[in-house]
Amino acid sequence: MLDSRSYEVSIRALGDAETKAARRVSRHLKLFDAILCIGQTTEMERNMTGSTNLQSDYLLGSAVRCRVLRHRLYRIGLNERPTESRISYYLKAVLLCCLLASVAGAQYVEDSIDVGAGWVGSLAYNSRADVVYGECQLADVLFAISCDSNKVIQSIALAWPGDMTYDSVDNKGYVAFAGAEEDSLAVIDGSTHQVVKKIEMPGATTPVWDPVSDRLYVSCQSTNKVAVVDCATDSLLTYISVGACPLKLYINTLRRKLYVLNYDNGTVSIVNMATNQVIKTLVVGGTPNAGYYLLSVDKFYSAGAYGYCTVIDGAADSIVARIPLPRTSADMRSATGNEGSGLVYLGIHYDGGNCVATVRAQDDSLMANVTIGGSPWGIAYYGESGLVYSTSLGTNEVYIISGDGSQVLTTIPVGAGPYVFAVAPRHGRLYVGHENGPYIYVLRDTSAAVAEAKSRHHGSFRPLIATPNPFSRSVTVAWSFAAEVADVARIYAQDGRLVRQAQMSAGASRWVWDGRDDAGKATAPGVYVVGTGTGGRQKVVKLRQ
Repeated sequence: MLDSRSYEVSIRALGDAETKAARRVSRHLKLFDAILCIGQTTEMERNMTGSTNLQSDYLLGSAVRCRVLRHRLYRIGLNERPTESRISYYLKAVLLCCLLASVAGAQYVEDSIDVGAGWVGSLAYNSRADVVYGECQLADVLFAISCDSNKVIQSIALAWPGDMTYDSVDNKGYVAFAGAEEDSLAVIDGSTHQVVKKIEMPGATTPVWDPVSDRLYVSCQSTNKVAVVDCATDSLLTYISVGACPLKLYINTLRRKLYVLNYDNGTVSIVNMATNQVIKTLVVGGTPNAGYYLLSVDKFYSAGAYGYCTVIDGAADSIVARIPLPRTSADMRSATGNEGSGLVYLGIHYDGGNCVATVRAQDDSLMANVTIGGSPWGIAYYGESGLVYSTSLGTNEVYIISGDGSQVLTTIPVGAGPYVFAVAPRHGRLYVGHENGPYIYVLRDTSAAVAEAKSRHHGSFRPLIATPNPFSRSVTVAWSFAAEVADVARIYAQDGRLVRQAQMSAGASRWVWDGRDDAGKATAPGVYVVGTGTGGRQKVVKLRQ
C-alpha cells in the first residue's frame, strides 16, 4: 500500500514542476501519468487482496480526476500556448487530489474478513464478549468474529443457518436453522461461542428477544405460528397461532405488544405479550416483510400494499395512516428510525430504481427521498454520528445518508451483494454481510469523534452490577466505568410496565433506585429489570420490607 513518503515525493515533484511552468506541457503530462500509474497500482493491489481502506479509495478517486485534468491539459498543449497561471491552476487541482488521498475521512472500510462463503443473511452483536455472530448459508456454517482482532475465532457446522439474535441478560445467541428432520432453533453460549442446545421447532424463521420478560419469540413460517421460549431455561413455553407465513417480528416496548408480519396474506397480527394472545389482526395488503416501531410516537410503521407505508397506532391497535411512497410500485424492504428526531427511514425498491425515504413521524408525512443505486435490504441508523447507512445490493456499495434523509453524503465500495448490518458501538464500527461474497466488510465511523479511550474501555456497552440483589429498601446500579454521554436508566416491571426512569448526566457511574415509581409510590415486591439506553440489562429482585 502507498505510504506517506510516496505522497510527499509526488507532491514535491508537482511543486518543482510548477516553478518551471514555462517548460513544455509534455513535462506536466508525465506528472499526471505518474499519478495515474499510482492509482492503477493501488487498484490492482486492492483487487488482488480483496481489501480496501480510505487511503486507497481516495487514491483511486484522485486518479479518476487526473484522467480528466490530463485530457484538458493535453488539449491546451495542442491548441494554445500554455501560460504559467493556467498550468499552475491544473497542477494545484492535482495537488489537491493528492492531499485528499492523505486525509482521514469520517467513514471508511477498516477491514475485510474472510468467513469462507457467501449468503450471509444475518448478523448479531454479542455486547458482552464484543463479538459478531453470523452465518454462511452456502457453507452451512455459523461463525463468531472478535471485534478486538477482526478475525474469525469460532466456526461451527450448522445446517442452513438463518436469522439470529442475541440475549444480553443470559449471554446467549439464538439462530434458526434447517436440521436433518425439522427446522430448529440453536442456542449459542455467549462465552464459548459453541452451540449448547438445539430446540426442535418446525418452521423456525426469525427470532426476536424481549429483555423485559427474558423470552424469545420465533416466527415459524410453515406452521403459521410464533413460538415462545423461556431464555433462562431454553424451554419451549407455547405456540401462538397467527396469519399465513409469519416472517418478521417487532416489539412495541411501551405497550408490551408483538407485531407479526404475515407475508402470505398481507396482515399484521398484534400479540399481547403478557398473555401471548392475538388481540387483533390488521390487513395492510401486499407481502409485508419490513417494519419499525418508533417508541417516541408509539407507532408501528409496516410494509404492506405496494406504494404505501402503513402506520399502526400502538395504543388503539388501528391503522391511522397510509403514507404514499415515491412510486406506486414502491416496496418497503427495510426500515429503521431515529427516536430523538422522530424520523423513520424506509429502504424502498420500485420498478427501475431504489431509494431511501424519510418519514416525519409527528404528522406521518414523507419529508425526504434520496435515490440509491441498488436494493436497500439492509438499513441502519448509527446514533453516534447521526447518520443512516443503507446497503446497495446491485451496485456493491454502502450509501451514507444525512440524518435528515435529505442527501447522500458518500458511498463506500464493499463486497458483492451487501445485504445486512451489525452495529458494534464499542469501536464505532458497522459490519456488513454479503449475499454473493465470502467477506464481512468492516466500516469505521469516526465522524462522531469516537475516542480511542472509549474503544479501549468499551464505552458504548456498560455491563450493570446491582447490589444488594435481592434488596428490600434500595439497590445501587453501577457501571464498570463512568458514562461518557448522558443516558437514561429505566426500571420495568415483569409485565413490561415502565415503572421508573431517571436521567443520568455524563460522568455518572452509579444510580440508586429507592424502590419507588415515578409518582413516588413504593413498588410491590417482585422481579424488575433495570436497563439503559446503551444496552445494559440486569434483573433485580425486590423483597418485602
